[in-house]
Amino acid sequence: MISIFKNKVLIFYFPASLMVMIAIYFSLSEINREPDKSYSASMELNQMNEGNLIYPEVNGEDSQLDLNVLVDYQSSESRFYIYSLLINWRKLFNTFTGENSLSGPVVIRQDENEEYQSRKFVRKGFSPGNVFKVVEEYGDLIVRECDYYKFDWRLILAIIKQESAFMDSAVSHAGAFGFMQIMPGTGAGLQRELKLSDTRTPANNLIAGIYYYATLVASFEFLGEDKYKFALAAYNAGLGRVIDAMTITAYVGGNYKKWDDVKESYPLLASSQDSIHSLVWPGTGRPIYGTLDNWREPYFYVEKIMYYWDEYKKIFESNLKQENTSKKKIKNK
Repeated sequence: MISIFKNKVLIFYFPASLMVMIAIYFSLSEINREPDKSYSASMELNQMNEGNLIYPEVNGEDSQLDLNVLVDYQSSESRFYIYSLLINWRKLFNTFTGENSLSGPVVIRQDENEEYQSRKFVRKGFSPGNVFKVVEEYGDLIVRECDYYKFDWRLILAIIKQESAFMDSAVSHAGAFGFMQIMPGTGAGLQRELKLSDTRTPANNLIAGIYYYATLVASFEFLGEDKYKFALAAYNAGLGRVIDAMTITAYVGGNYKKWDDVKESYPLLASSQDSIHSLVWPGTGRPIYGTLDNWREPYFYVEKIMYYWDEYKKIFESNLKQENTSKKKIKNK
């Protein structure tokens, strides 16, 4: 009886939530941005808006999609009600970027001994890499973009270190390219969205990659400081993987709003965990966005970047005004 009730709840709420997604989609207007340039009105918008992030404009006004409402399960009457809402996050995300690549398979890099290497990197000591050359050439651009989205530019340095080791010509075996290792499908969508001539030049790759990450952060704004970790996991292995991990976390009674809880659900995305998949997703018996046998990569990806971020905080001054008085000045090479 309980199973029948849950399925009825899912069937009832899915069409309703789908209609909401369609209404939101048709209410959104296209974001206008001059090719190859930062938002020209960014300074004015920063003065007009409050909070930690600037959001894409809707009919001339900032729109903050409150995903917290979508995943609020205070009543705990049905975990499948949460599930029915979570599976529509992709539609909300697409309204931000116009990118439909999440509907396809997510390709992530396979790396042998990933767990061993991830645990070893802290003990080996930190090497800043070629960061000083990149900061010299593109530091102003990175700071400008991060000022617009109101987050720490040193986090972007940490992402670049992990993604491309500060090599603008880096190309992965999966086809990801540039400083920010943007996948071709995602790059094409961002190129259209931001009206860039391309996303392969170093400057445009940074502009597109920072925008993409900022959009992911905006999706998790209701999670407080953990929004950066959730967004990193989504940047690495796809937003769908995060949604599936959050769904499992909610099902087993964990706190799906805390990264430390959600990351422990990543091993449960492996294909060997089909028994729990059949419980969480009784209709299909598998995660909505597919199984993830290489769950270690996003799991440790977040850990690495947070570590690098902390190290770059010791080297470079913050771009955030409230932190400037307590941070060190930029050191010389």
